[in-house]
Amino acid sequence: MHSFILCHERLDRIQRILERNAGALTVREFARTFSVWEWEIEQASALGWLKIETRKPRTGRPSRIATIVSNPLAAKLPPYRWQIERPIRFQHKLFAMHSTCAVKRGSRKLVHLPAITDVYQSVFQRATKRRAATASASRLMRRSDVRAARAWYYARFDGDAPRSECMPDTVNGIWQRLRELGSWRVGPRITIVRE
Repeated sequence: MHSFILCHERLDRIQRILERNAGALTVREFARTFSVWEWEIEQASALGWLKIETRKPRTGRPSRIATIVSNPLAAKLPPYRWQIERPIRFQHKLFAMHSTCAVKRGSRKLVHLPAITDVYQSVFQRATKRRAATASASRLMRRSDVRAARAWYYARFDGDAPRSECMPDTVNGIWQRLRELGSWRVGPRITIVRE
């Protein structure tokens, strides 16, 4: 499951909202009125920009209130939106999985390599024209996220990556994990020989 990351722009928005509301606002009100989600408030609190307190009234359910930290000297800045790597799209993961190997229906053979166009049309079912699907599949095969996902599935098939482990959500995450597992699909390691 992809873990969400708070970006610098969203932190600025949270701070502006709190400044307009006397420095305190309930987490529920953040979500209802301003579409700022609980995980964003919790990450801002973990970075040291906010403080979350739980207040229990005499009747009713307790409310969590976010307040501005008066002197955030030790607070860390989150990355900007452009610095956060986007997760691989689900359709691209599915295309990579189906294009690496597939079980042949009604056959005792273990696997076969399907035609890339057939795989594209099975994943993207709106692509009904064969020539357009072939061109789109060719473009998709050149994408860095599809190449990384295919390397992951091939590494699982080779036994380099454990079958029980989920594939990381980002391209860099996949290459990093394959490097940690010692897979040859990452490429040759460059070693510097010192004399």
